[in-house]
Amino acid sequence: MADTIQSSEQIRIAQRTRMIREVAESAGFDIVRFTTADPFFTAQKAIQERIALDFFAGMDWFTAERAEVSANPKALLPEAQSMIALGIFYLIETAEPESVPGIPRGQISRYARGFDYHDIIRKRIEAFIKQLKTLPDPEFGDSFETRVFVDTGRMIDRAAAQRSGIGWFGKNANILSPKWGSWLFLAEIVSTLALQPDPPTALSCGKCAVCVTACPTGAIVAPGVVDARRCISYLTIEHRGAIPMELRPLIGNWIFGCDVCQTVCPVNTVAVSRLKKLGRTNPVLSDGSVSPFAPQSIEKSAPSLIPLLAITEEEFRVLFQKSPVKRAKRRGIRRNVCVALGNSKDTSAIPALAVAIGDEDALIRGHAAWALGQMQTSSAKDILLAALAAETNPEAAAEMRYALDVLQ
Repeated sequence: MADTIQSSEQIRIAQRTRMIREVAESAGFDIVRFTTADPFFTAQKAIQERIALDFFAGMDWFTAERAEVSANPKALLPEAQSMIALGIFYLIETAEPESVPGIPRGQISRYARGFDYHDIIRKRIEAFIKQLKTLPDPEFGDSFETRVFVDTGRMIDRAAAQRSGIGWFGKNANILSPKWGSWLFLAEIVSTLALQPDPPTALSCGKCAVCVTACPTGAIVAPGVVDARRCISYLTIEHRGAIPMELRPLIGNWIFGCDVCQTVCPVNTVAVSRLKKLGRTNPVLSDGSVSPFAPQSIEKSAPSLIPLLAITEEEFRVLFQKSPVKRAKRRGIRRNVCVALGNSKDTSAIPALAVAIGDEDALIRGHAAWALGQMQTSSAKDILLAALAAETNPEAAAEMRYALDVLQ
């Protein structure tokens, strides 16, 4: 009798899981997988080790104690039984202008070229959960509880993605799906529902280490381990102070994020080729609508750097409203633009940098000075000498002296 009851319960759980998968897919999620609400002990240990090595430098909010809570779904929802792991493919391929003399352009990571994915995915999940409550299962309705995580809050999303079988941890620390590659937004729903877990994938990167050698700053210090202090994405988004001088020439024209380790990945090459045939990298969707992840304008994917250096606070809010780019703040973007302009060595930027070196913010003055030093012109030298004579901030003055040394 007990075996019969157990078998009946397992059938009900399997049916419930299947219904949820179907509803999630109809709600616009490309990957729907399930796992238990057990702790992620391996991920917790790895994160705490990297915190101890100072690889999370600058992100003081991510403490060892936070990692312990983030690795335990039941600490977030005590009655949790399962997790629903979700993925949405976001890559949109559009023709973008390249830099030409007089119009140097920057690069923004592909995930940040459209509307803010946090808002889009959370709304999809809310609609998805609302639909679940109408399904013909006694455990649906208003009786079950959920906690939603969209790359925010205390949840190790990649650990959930790995254990549920969405993909495996790549050597660049991204989750790699055999079908979708790493161009995925991840989200999780911790739930009190009993669901049938999916197995992890047995796939791996094998001997491939293309991303490790391609990283411009050498931030991938071991397979799956990134030193944030050297990562272009961290430096251009999370980091609030001066970008280390030795790393500036390696950043190129990235002003928000970096896609290098993804674009060189063979798994992504295969996945994107497959998805191109299905039209899944096209900004126009099958129903004729435009993907919310598509760039809203050229200035949100390959922005012209010189005007962006002079952008006001109000202009910044308008240009990047509903965009992930606002996370770096105007100050961070202008700092990054100075670095990109210096790397461009486009002398048409000298007048704009001459204005920036007189900015009220010493951080901007210092980075503008560095950029002028890369121009290697007599006019840049004159601007630096005049600025140094008036400078009172020690850090900005040091940047100016360094730039003048470069010009000698």
